Order: sequence, then C-alpha cells, then structure tokens
Amino acid sequence: MRFGFNIADLGWQNILIIVGVALVLLIIIVLFINKGQYAARYKAFYKRLDKVATKKYNSNLFIEYLLNNEVKDQTNTFKSLRGRGKRKVIAYLDYYVKNLPELVILKSYISPDKNKNQLVLLLLDETDHVLYRWDKSRKTKGLIKAANKYQMLTPILGFLYELPMNINENLPFRFTNHDNDYTLTYDVVRNARKTKRKIKEKKLSRAEQKALEKLEKIKAKKQAQLDKRRK
Repeated sequence: MRFGFNIADLGWQNILIIVGVALVLLIIIVLFINKGQYAARYKAFYKRLDKVATKKYNSNLFIEYLLNNEVKDQTNTFKSLRGRGKRKVIAYLDYYVKNLPELVILKSYISPDKNKNQLVLLLLDETDHVLYRWDKSRKTKGLIKAANKYQMLTPILGFLYELPMNINENLPFRFTNHDNDYTLTYDVVRNARKTKRKIKEKKLSRAEQKALEKLEKIKAKKQAQLDKRRK
C-alpha cells in the first residue's frame, strides 16, 4: 500500500479554486497589515501635531498676546498688526497650512472613502452662503487675504487651533465670529475646487454627539492645563 499525495489528482478546477482562495486570503491579510500601519502612522502624526499645537501654536495664548502687544487698531485684520506680530502670525499660519492637509491625507488611508483626502476651509455669511474658500493651493497668503478682507484674523487663529481635534473625531465644526456673524467651517472632499455655494448646518448623529462629548472633555482638560500655565 502506498501513501502519498499527488496534486494532479485534485483536478485543474479544484486547483484553480484553491489558488483563488489563497490569493483572496493573502490580499485580505495584506490589507489588514497596511491598514494597521496607516492607522499607526496617522495616530503618531496626530499626537505630534496636537502636542506641538497645544504648546507652541495655542490660539488662546497667542490671541491674548497679540491683543495685548501687537495690535495697532481694532479692525481684527493682519494689516492691523505690528511687524513682529505679523511675523509671528505667519509662523502660526504656516504650521497649520503645512500640517492640516497632511493630517487629512493620512486619515483618508483609514477612512471608508479614501478618495476624500482634500481639506477645504470655508467662510460663510449669516445665511450660510460661501464667501471664501481655502485649500492648500492658496497657502498662507490665502488665509491672510481672508483675514484682511473679512476682518476675521482672531477667529481664523482660533479655528485652526481647534480644527485638528474635530478632524480626528470626525466631527463637523463651525466657528462663528459674533462681531459680524461670519462662520468658519471645513469639509473633506475629493476635489477641493468643487464645493457647494451654501453649507447648511446638519444635526449631529448619535455617534457624533458622543464624539462631541469626548472632545469637550479633551478641551476642558487642555483649558485646565492652560490655566495652570497662566498662574
């Protein structure tokens, strides 16, 4: 009696099925490994961004400094700042202009729709119509232009500081300047040059409400740390 196994005995159809199943399993394993690597890369990038932003580009401290030391008038524009204040604002804006689009791209790798990887910042009027649209092609100069034209310097600084936290939690974010009722918001899209002319505020889902509660706790913790630094 002979014991052994000859793969030819399976038949070519069964062999093709086995090879096909093996390839599918291999692809699934590779996808899981890649997703894990992308998730780790995103997490590390966000953690580093959040740490630097909190310590060095914190709008709460920065706006306070500008108002007390660098403002020449009350127009709330980049033009209203003294030379040193302008240089500091450019450095602040440069940091977010460089890192926010990168954050969105890295997050797209672990999101359901990987093609949505372009960040758009939108300035809305009191009726939610788009007054100004910014994407990374407009760079820091685009944000300065919006700050001057619509007198939105400090709201832009505050919005940029809080935006990474909202992106991380997949939360919609609207930042309203009550001096003129203009609102800053954002979107993550496939094509930054194709956006709606009117952006209505949507009701939060249950998942978003939970995420918002989590974010509020994070912000409260950061505020407590900031209060300690001021003492």
